[in-house]
Amino acid sequence: MKLKNRTILVTGGTSGIGFAFAKRFLDMGNTVIITGRSQQRIDQIVKNNPGLIGMAADVSDPKSVEQLSKELTIHYPKLDIIFNNAGIIHEFDLFDETITFEHITAEIATNLNGTIYITKALLPLLAKQQEAMIVNVSSLLANITVANAPTYSATKAGIHMFSDALREQIRAKGKNIHVMELCPPVISETNLTDTFDEGFMNKVISLPLAKLVKVGIKGMEKNKIRVNAGFTKVMRFSMKFAPDFITHTWGQMLLKSN
Repeated sequence: MKLKNRTILVTGGTSGIGFAFAKRFLDMGNTVIITGRSQQRIDQIVKNNPGLIGMAADVSDPKSVEQLSKELTIHYPKLDIIFNNAGIIHEFDLFDETITFEHITAEIATNLNGTIYITKALLPLLAKQQEAMIVNVSSLLANITVANAPTYSATKAGIHMFSDALREQIRAKGKNIHVMELCPPVISETNLTDTFDEGFMNKVISLPLAKLVKVGIKGMEKNKIRVNAGFTKVMRFSMKFAPDFITHTWGQMLLKSN
């Protein structure tokens, strides 16, 4: 797929992975719309990055997603790429009796439900285009859990399965919509790195954000089904042979590093 003169929506586009991809998409000659919960943050990003378009939206709220869909349909009817990136991570101890149900499911609402809501709301618009694409950002942690953030891994595994099912439904309908799952490892410039010991992260599992953008763009251009970036490729291969051993060893290592 050629990534020029496209109209691209990037959820969670005000920081981290989303912002980095949004800037690259813009540099490549595309119309780029970013979303985030904070209107103030969006205004600041747009002011500092001429050309970016900002729309405040909460992907975990169906009503907010519906409103976003209406605005995009009216103002950007040529939307042909969705980059589903919005996500949060919470560390917590399941044995901690002060942790609420709302806290342990917040990641489901944003990471998984948000991806599903945005996709469902905008599929009719994508289906009108000659060619379109949906990129769902999952994670290394879709393949193996991080014990300190148990719900996060569950949401990323859910995104993986949803992406596969979505791809097959699109194929059955005969629509020219590509679905790519982007699976980053730990990215050193994002908040997720707080979950890991810095020395371990830097030596073994991290990937610079610029490299993730490079391999992600290349995968999109080649209509890849899945892009396993950096250490994710190693872990995905290893899990084919000793999944239980690796899960236990990995989980205990991360718990001890915090």
